[in-house]
Amino acid sequence: MAAQHDIDRAGLDSPRQRRHAIIASSAGTVIEWYDFTLYGLASALVFAPLFFGSGGLAGMLGAFATFAVGFVARPVGGLVFAHFGDRLGRKGTLLVTLLTMGLATTLIGLLPTAEVAGVWAPVLLILLRLFQGAGAGAEFAGAMTMAGESARTQHRAFTAGFPGAAVYVGMALATATFALLSGLLPREVFLAWGWRIPFIASIAIVALAMYFRLRVKETAAFEAAAQSGDVQRAPLVEVVRSHWRVLLPAMALFTFVLPWVYVVQTFSISYTTGTLALDPTAMLVGLIVAELLTIPATLLFGRLADRIGRKPVLLGAAVFGILFAFPMFLLYLTEAPVLVGLGLVLGLAVIQGATIGVSAAMLAEIFPTSLRWSGIAISREIPAALVGGTAPLVATWLVSIAGGTPWLVVGYLVALSIIGLVGTAYLPETLDRDAATAPEVVAGAVAERVGNH
Repeated sequence: MAAQHDIDRAGLDSPRQRRHAIIASSAGTVIEWYDFTLYGLASALVFAPLFFGSGGLAGMLGAFATFAVGFVARPVGGLVFAHFGDRLGRKGTLLVTLLTMGLATTLIGLLPTAEVAGVWAPVLLILLRLFQGAGAGAEFAGAMTMAGESARTQHRAFTAGFPGAAVYVGMALATATFALLSGLLPREVFLAWGWRIPFIASIAIVALAMYFRLRVKETAAFEAAAQSGDVQRAPLVEVVRSHWRVLLPAMALFTFVLPWVYVVQTFSISYTTGTLALDPTAMLVGLIVAELLTIPATLLFGRLADRIGRKPVLLGAAVFGILFAFPMFLLYLTEAPVLVGLGLVLGLAVIQGATIGVSAAMLAEIFPTSLRWSGIAISREIPAALVGGTAPLVATWLVSIAGGTPWLVVGYLVALSIIGLVGTAYLPETLDRDAATAPEVVAGAVAERVGNH
């Protein structure tokens, strides 16, 4: 059945249902990225001395290794929940992912440190990080699916941008909370108990997101697919079998997109406050500004993609990544807060703003309803595990072997951006809403493009 025709069943959703779907998917995304940003900030600022007994390189590598562990769990959780999301429905599955992720984050705030629990402290931290990663791996793919299915066709990239913008609401909320506490509390008090407050407070955001999730109905697109017998027994197997030619370039796209956010969001903090000499609070303030500016940027890029197409916007982001990696670190090396902040703003607002919502719309239009969540989860979460969560760890190692200079990290980002550029070039343009393009035709178009090269 045609992917575009399937998703156009969203027209059956009432305006009220569309609003509820956007709010519900966005609320869950806020908690997902609040949680993940908290963990990244804590990895950069507090986990090394508290859970690994050292604030030096060894402790930092240990803290960033647990950060990466969450991304090992992301594809597992993402693919497991995607199976049930495509088999049983979007709403119920998204409720489970929200609880899995949110409760794990709250419990992290209650963990004993290595001084109290010894080796069990990092073990329990890793265990909860695995649950957090499993829930988060499914959450955003599910949010992209629900928002894409509920959107009107002529505004799909803009509408899909709302969960994308919600990413930065969650990030800014987490960063602001961390910055406020680290700025107001003495360092020893912050390390003793202050860092726990934003983790424990996660339960309140979970409760709010659950309220919105319970109000939303199942999407009309999924209900129509279920009634017509289009639901697949093994959607993961089927999407790999029938759409592998699309999955590969989509994974290449996210191989570029995901490391950028974690290099800017997580590694940049440890690099500028550790290797360089920036004040941590000033760095966090700069990051908050960058995250807040990424919110309108995501919606504006979505609006642009609804006018000129998905591929031009995504290709432009990859080209910018190639050109901006070197200047970004030059800005960091000035150690001037305003210039460092400019590097953060451009790294997030342009690259992430241009990709996060637009890629959601493109993938929703490529995959049919019965395989949509599975296709999005595979496209996103496997690269998240391979190059997303490991990005701060790899970047830290590259700086260490380069004697404290960032130029190997620059090469790393440029190489990933080139991979994203090539992958995006092989993806089909999906803006033509009048064409009911069957998945087999989309795959054939990609195969023909590959053959021509």
